[in-house]
Amino acid sequence: MTPPDDVAALFRPFDLTPRLRLPNRIVLAPCTRNRAEHDLSPTPGAIDHYADRAAAGLLITEAVLISHGIQGYVDTPGIFTDAHQAAWAKVATAVHERGGRIFMQLWHPGRMAHSHFHGVPPRAPSAVFDPGPRRQTRVSLEHEPPVPLSEGEISGILCDYEQAAQRAIAAGFDGVEIHGANGYLPEQFWRMHTNRRTDGWGGTPERRARFCLALCSRVAAAIGPDRVGLRLSPMAYFSEMKYMPGDNLALDVILSRLSGVGLAYVHTGIIDDKPEAVLGGTCTQYLRARWPGVLVTNGALTPEKGAALVAAGEAELAAFGKLFLANADLVARLSQGMPLEPYSRAVLDRFT
Repeated sequence: MTPPDDVAALFRPFDLTPRLRLPNRIVLAPCTRNRAEHDLSPTPGAIDHYADRAAAGLLITEAVLISHGIQGYVDTPGIFTDAHQAAWAKVATAVHERGGRIFMQLWHPGRMAHSHFHGVPPRAPSAVFDPGPRRQTRVSLEHEPPVPLSEGEISGILCDYEQAAQRAIAAGFDGVEIHGANGYLPEQFWRMHTNRRTDGWGGTPERRARFCLALCSRVAAAIGPDRVGLRLSPMAYFSEMKYMPGDNLALDVILSRLSGVGLAYVHTGIIDDKPEAVLGGTCTQYLRARWPGVLVTNGALTPEKGAALVAAGEAELAAFGKLFLANADLVARLSQGMPLEPYSRAVLDRFT
């Protein structure tokens, strides 16, 4: 069956990497599910959740914690124990049995971690504290002052990312996406609001970019650059992050120096990809102008808008979150011109 003209661009096959051909340009965006076992293994329900959406060109999992003691949200899974790896292997196997392809999103919340979960205060580039209640599920929490990371702790975190990536590949995943967006640790390093350091990890745009560059290089060396994606938020909008003039000088360093590394893609991290005066356009347009490789657009897209961006060459792939949560068969519905179920918070109650 031929897809309707207004979404046809989403159904063109695409070679993401020399070893990974996608049957279409539709991506499942990473969506937090707040479903994990007591030991932070993914629940059995995660198997069906991802396998049911395997018709997408690419699936990206919910954010997955890379190490112990960094949890900041209720029931978020990890990939730092043998039990975690074994549980995620069942997810990868189920997706592959349905003909799908899946990347795991690797996550360090940085200052958005909380002592409520493991009794450990959050670590971050600098002790920047934005007081107040925080967005949370099933528990009421206040932000906590973070402890500045030492040189040794930064080195350890880079090792944790590397080991988490290796575990993901060992579990059968096709690659990993580094969560460098939405105000979490990599973004905390390159934004001036959260990085007040005066050592080799802060100050100039190059030093603020250093953590993200080192992180991508370490993970790429560990598992291969074509198995690594990076999510970035050119506009500060989440996790109490604040935009400061000069922030994007560091982001431009990151994009420029990674352009020759051979990463699988860069992914727009934004809730609503609307024009921003300080960027001179949308986040997707900002990244497209600076990133010569594969770009995944995201941010409250309709299928028609995503298809138009792909058709115009403004992105190679289009990611959908809420629509994919409400419609596990989104790919089939779009290909057949069927109506879509609207998203509501009640959709989350279906998760197991």
